[in-house]
Amino acid sequence: MEWWMLLIIAFGLLIALFCMGLPIAISFLALDVVGLYLLFGEKGMRLLTSSIFESVASFTMSPIPLFILLGEIFYQSKVVNFAFDAIDKWVGRVRARLYIVTLIFATIFGAISGAGMAMAAMLGTSVLPEMNNRGYDRKLSLGVIMGGACLDPLIPPSILAVLIGSLANVSIAKLLISGTGPGLVLAALLVIFVLVMVKINPKLAPFDPASSSFREKIISLFLFLPFTLIIFLVMGLILIGVATPTESAAVGVLAAIVMAICYRKMTFQMLRDSLEGTIKVSGMILLIIAGSKAFSQVLAISGATRGLVELVVGLELPPLGLLVLMQAIPLFLGCFIEQMAIMMITIPVYLPVIATAGFDPIWFWCLFLVNMTVGGITPPFGNLLFVLKATTPETPLEEVYRAAVPFVLIVLLSVVLLVMFPQIALWLPNLMVK
Repeated sequence: MEWWMLLIIAFGLLIALFCMGLPIAISFLALDVVGLYLLFGEKGMRLLTSSIFESVASFTMSPIPLFILLGEIFYQSKVVNFAFDAIDKWVGRVRARLYIVTLIFATIFGAISGAGMAMAAMLGTSVLPEMNNRGYDRKLSLGVIMGGACLDPLIPPSILAVLIGSLANVSIAKLLISGTGPGLVLAALLVIFVLVMVKINPKLAPFDPASSSFREKIISLFLFLPFTLIIFLVMGLILIGVATPTESAAVGVLAAIVMAICYRKMTFQMLRDSLEGTIKVSGMILLIIAGSKAFSQVLAISGATRGLVELVVGLELPPLGLLVLMQAIPLFLGCFIEQMAIMMITIPVYLPVIATAGFDPIWFWCLFLVNMTVGGITPPFGNLLFVLKATTPETPLEEVYRAAVPFVLIVLLSVVLLVMFPQIALWLPNLMVK
């Protein structure tokens, strides 16, 4: 059978399994079992078990549950409220204050947690009702929350970055740090967009008269300082070469627990909920990774990977054309398929193509990470859209879709800037201590 026919059958079966409602990990593992059995019989099953063990029993996988636990502790203990309160007080009396506070908070919280869905849920349940009560435009409010949630997977620690780095066999530490520049650029673009929109139409946001005394600001600043310490422990230790991502994540978790104790938010129920959430999400992710590794073996052994590389090379596209094609595919898939499924489908196929094209792997996969981020708010099936809809049942889904469109375009603008100026992603990794 020709390699292209194998690819069509494999992806067709995947789509069929997704449509049947099977979990992503189970869908891929089922395809792996069938593929390896048809290729090797019983030996294929031994190859599958060996592949699963090698893919998850790896030190590079250990940051994933630790980063998830770090975010769960902050989310379950509610200590993030102190950070939001401090930012709110220091932004002061400006028009569209809650928009600006939300985006600044999302940027800072993104540096201590990589869970975009948790960010969307938290802001949707706490900040959005306050925006509605104060007369902020609902559609722009929804868009600001979605844009803020997009920052979490970019700014380290990022679970998506760890996944991409492990699947693509690149330095996880460098890929984590590379998201800082694009994340800050995207945050700046979002703030500029909001300010311009409010300037053009002041009815979109009121002039918020709330203010705080200097004493309240100083108190809130002292309560905020521990967050900066955790940001340094998570990012700074990796950047200066003192700790691996796993070690910095472990130190961050310990610091978060100490912080919850100091703020009197530590309870056994909170710790239990955090651990349960971590176990559920980590188990799902590790199953997906196991399926992805085996899927890449099926593609390689069947000859599909080699055939696809030869096809791409034979097209003789210029580097920019090839880059646009390779980034457009996951962007399109993001409209219909969950982010982790896209990674499992595309990364095994892209790896040999990137090596042939000569792209900088950190820069390319950072671009890919931004594409995975925008997939969360791309209609009709972006997961952040449904999270926000679930937190605000009274909001029609069509309104959530309309609110997402301008923010999808802003993220795409950041992709264009990243293509034009690769140093946005590479300057921090290049500064890392070897």
